Amino acid sequence: MKKLIETRIPVSALSLSTIADRVKKGHPGSLHPWWNRSPIASSSVLLATALTDAPKEKRDWASVLDRIRQIAEGGSAPIAPSASAFPVVCDPFAGFGGLVMAAQKLGLAVSASDLNPVSVILTKAVTEIPGKFQNQQAINPKAGAMIYEGTAGLAADVAYYGEKLIEKVSVDVGDLYPLVQLDREKQEQTVFSWIWVRTMRCPNPVCGCEMPLAPSFVLATTKGKEYWAEPELEGTHLRFRVHQGSCPAEKETNKHGSKGAKFICPHCGHITQDEDVIQAGKQDQLNIRLMAVAVQTKQGRIFLAPDDRQIQAAACEIPKNTPAGYISHNARWFSPPRFGFTTFASLFTPRQMQLLTTLCKQLSLLIDEVEHDGVKKQMANDRIPLEQNGKGAFAYSQAIGVYLSLLISKLTDFQSAFCTWDHRTGNIRSVFNRQALPMAWVFGEGNPFATPNGNLKTLLKNMVAAISCLDGHSSAVVSQADVLNAQFPPEAILFTELPYFDNVGYGELSDYFYVWMKKCLGNMYPMLFRKTVTPKEEICSIPEHFAGNTAVAVESYKKKIGEVFTRFYPNASKEYPSVVFFAYREKTRSTSFDFLLMSILKAGFAITGLWPVRSSISKKQDDLVRVAVVFRKREVKGMATTRRGFINALKRRLPAMLDDAYEDDTLEEDQRIIGIGMGMQIFTEFHKIMNADGTPLSLPDALWLIQQEVREYCHIHAAVEQIEEE
Repeated sequence: MKKLIETRIPVSALSLSTIADRVKKGHPGSLHPWWNRSPIASSSVLLATALTDAPKEKRDWASVLDRIRQIAEGGSAPIAPSASAFPVVCDPFAGFGGLVMAAQKLGLAVSASDLNPVSVILTKAVTEIPGKFQNQQAINPKAGAMIYEGTAGLAADVAYYGEKLIEKVSVDVGDLYPLVQLDREKQEQTVFSWIWVRTMRCPNPVCGCEMPLAPSFVLATTKGKEYWAEPELEGTHLRFRVHQGSCPAEKETNKHGSKGAKFICPHCGHITQDEDVIQAGKQDQLNIRLMAVAVQTKQGRIFLAPDDRQIQAAACEIPKNTPAGYISHNARWFSPPRFGFTTFASLFTPRQMQLLTTLCKQLSLLIDEVEHDGVKKQMANDRIPLEQNGKGAFAYSQAIGVYLSLLISKLTDFQSAFCTWDHRTGNIRSVFNRQALPMAWVFGEGNPFATPNGNLKTLLKNMVAAISCLDGHSSAVVSQADVLNAQFPPEAILFTELPYFDNVGYGELSDYFYVWMKKCLGNMYPMLFRKTVTPKEEICSIPEHFAGNTAVAVESYKKKIGEVFTRFYPNASKEYPSVVFFAYREKTRSTSFDFLLMSILKAGFAITGLWPVRSSISKKQDDLVRVAVVFRKREVKGMATTRRGFINALKRRLPAMLDDAYEDDTLEEDQRIIGIGMGMQIFTEFHKIMNADGTPLSLPDALWLIQQEVREYCHIHAAVEQIEEE
């Protein structure tokens, strides 16, 4: 029987829900950064339509759609009295776990996996662990006798032990963050940020002084509270004088031009070339100099020139136990290696490295304390680890460790020598403002115990709020696996977001966080973190993974995507359709989307729908649109027909299908995509379609015919509407 997703879904409402799915208080995205997260609420509703029978009578449409709206609004109730009656939902490209959470909201059992260890940990944290410790009572010494429901107890313990971790570390490294004395107030104030600039020796042999490499010397542009820094030389050494007021235009930067690493020496006027700066970096001769210190006072934020106390505190020793690993040289996503920053350890200042390694060390000690407190609260003292499905005090202490390791990992997004300084807001920016790690010539170092943006207590507070809102209403099993080796349960539903060619370098980018997670969780998950960096055998078309050969990369990607559907086919549900999400761009559909449809067809499936679920307001034809591709198992061979017979079938049946599928507010761009899906439903009912010359009708030709009929339908209806309006 057809499901709702194969006839009609509330496309506009789902797109609005997806656009609104942003990280805010209580959102799982607050736990940790990830790129291109799958939306949760709209995906949950979409999955519900794949499990709901389409109404046989027109009069029943309203009640069915009302039921779907209730699911969208209610969020957590199972779609049937016994959700166990439904198949297991499989997501072998789990990413952050958004689609797994979507299935859990419906009370469905989920089997999820990913090759990337960072993805595995994130998905465990938002699905598997909350499901395992549902209704767990808080075990920390301050927990009262109240009853904790859902993830409330888990959240309370993360809050308590997180605070304890911060307190311990602040004692260990507090001296590295000295107060600053304000002359006019005669009292010491907490520094909330230090602003640094990279420097090098002037290439001019006659000069040789330390020169700044500053795209901007402006510290703040808030009206009435403007500040800027001016470079000065003491011999050949660089220092800075901080001025209040608007910066003169000629003093704003010593950058030459808008492109490249070209800077003007403020002493001799020599202009560096890219090669000069690159060579200095490769010879480890790019240094950093403290440019200013930012302090929050009762009168507002002020900036001061750094004194010797601040300079010496920052120049601490680099700890020995720094994370290992080399950064990818893929210039699309990583600029630092070009300038000599080739290891992950080189991305942090000595003080930041002391902070982060101390956090990792104290976390391992704290996990033992959590286990001890759990035993005291009558949790099982069985020593079965979390990795082996343990649920006692030992496993619970490791679960708390997972969340606090995410706290440390997330902190590295704000504690890095590549957090650029935003002089408009007077705050640091996180490392990953976009899907890349760019070079930073001027950067901000926040005080982890005071900074308004990215301090430990704020990150912990946001994490606790997110844990409190996690569902965990059903079981989720999350593992590391290559999708081409993944085991699918019988009668399963595939519900996953396919990797979009080489759109995002997940493996390379997530190495930044992996090296810190490995320090925290390597003993807990030894197999998951056995490698120095994440495995790079992911399905993608990144040329650098194929010796720079783009054509080979694309062919490998297409072949492996095809294998995914072929492997899944024997275990696919006969009753329920599956859904995969993929990027659709109308102008280049034939090269980037048709192969996906062909892969599904070759595996033996029938395509029964395409539904655009937009993640942005833009409606340009060349924009990527997230499309849900619906398909189901086709075991019985269909009828054979001719090209003319297929065209007649489209003309006879497609208009009625589009009448059902289109809503009053369906965008014209979305109508075309939906129409292709409905037409493919007719196309895949035929086992064979022959052209007049005896050759089989190709998929591109079939899609062209479908689009012709969809355009004619839309043109006729537009004309009718215009006549009715007149």
